[in-house]
Amino acid sequence: MNDQWGYEEDMNGTDLGSTHSDGPKALRDAYAAMKKQNDELNAKLTGFLEEQNKQKLATVFQSLGAPGAENLYQGEADPEKARVWVESMRGVFGGNNAQGQAPVADSIPAHPGLEAPVQEQFQRMTEAGQSGTPTGNMDAAQASIGDASNINDLIAAFDRMNRM
Repeated sequence: MNDQWGYEEDMNGTDLGSTHSDGPKALRDAYAAMKKQNDELNAKLTGFLEEQNKQKLATVFQSLGAPGAENLYQGEADPEKARVWVESMRGVFGGNNAQGQAPVADSIPAHPGLEAPVQEQFQRMTEAGQSGTPTGNMDAAQASIGDASNINDLIAAFDRMNRM
């Protein structure tokens, strides 16, 4: 065995390990330990940076009015490139709303477009179409009494019933 340079080998060249703490084997072991530690830290840092980029993209897509789009976006985590991607997708799928604004619904009138007597006639025609016979006057009066939500509606329903 030759132990002069920090190597311990048997006659066949098999490494038996070194009992010295300052030889080449100790340096190889220290290098391997540092490499392992460096790889672990690198993996943690990469995971942290990926998570941070996902959060940044989620914020960008939220501000552009496209929440959840970060799951579909395959590009770089650059806010400007993400904005360009969202605009191109809006062009493809027809969503031409402004940034961060919800689509504006068509304006629907708060009150019916028909006058009250015409509305009642339309209601009777609709009910006749469903059941085959129109609602009679007494049935309509009883329904209006049942639909009354306050005292004024109840009084008006009784007045209509008395005029029939």
